[in-house]
Amino acid sequence: MCDYTKVEYACGHLRYTVRAWCLKYQETHKRCPANVVAIEYRLDEKCGDCRDTTNRLYTLKKKASVIPNSKKDGASASSSK
Repeated sequence: MCDYTKVEYACGHLRYTVRAWCLKYQETHKRCPANVVAIEYRLDEKCGDCRDTTNRLYTLKKKASVIPNSKKDGASASSSK
């Protein structure tokens, strides 16, 4: 069985991160039942779902709102109609 670490966050959510894949998983890529071998407490941080993502969304929105300048020759595109 694959070895996992149980991670507990300040928000109360749990995550299971793999420590080592077993040979069966390496051969088949099918997950077997989790074998929790350690518990990690991250009581000073929230999980990825609960973190403040406003800065990350702003940067994605800012990047997405930039129109690429791929039509340098606009006249040839309109004349081909």
